[in-house]
Amino acid sequence: MKRFHWWHGVLFFAGVQAASWGLRKLVKGEPDIYKRERLPVFAPPPAALPIAWTINSVAAIAGGLHVLNLGPETPGRTGYIRLQGSAWILFSSFNAAYFGLGSPLNAAGITLVYAALTGASIDVASRAMRDRVAALSLAPTAAWLALAVPLGIAQALWNRDHFWNAGPFVEPDPAWLKRESV
Repeated sequence: MKRFHWWHGVLFFAGVQAASWGLRKLVKGEPDIYKRERLPVFAPPPAALPIAWTINSVAAIAGGLHVLNLGPETPGRTGYIRLQGSAWILFSSFNAAYFGLGSPLNAAGITLVYAALTGASIDVASRAMRDRVAALSLAPTAAWLALAVPLGIAQALWNRDHFWNAGPFVEPDPAWLKRESV
């Protein structure tokens, strides 16, 4: 019998969004920082970000509900839940750390750790749990992070970080710059 249902997922997502919004309100922000930064040619348009993260979140939450409904004795279940819990904490802090503080270094750091947690979660789901559903639920996130990690690193290297008062660290080759970026 299922203990966790779709509406638990909706409540969880609402809670994560509320935490993200609350953290974002605590810090003075730069909502247009992404549009003003020097971005690599492969950077997605700003409108793609909430669409991609909604898809990633729905899939990850579905996988999380699936894992929560497995028996507590399932090998790897606790590790998977801990890894995903850590990832969700990072997810909820991203907007405040990047947009709120105006920090591409924070964004790159969070993205790198989030990618590591996602990779570790997929590994636990695949090898310890032998659970294809749990592993595949993170496939959209892993695919997005394959783009987000190099994007975050480029942003951190090519732009001024106003929170840490550092950078840019590298002058990008103009051929790598997206035309709309500064």
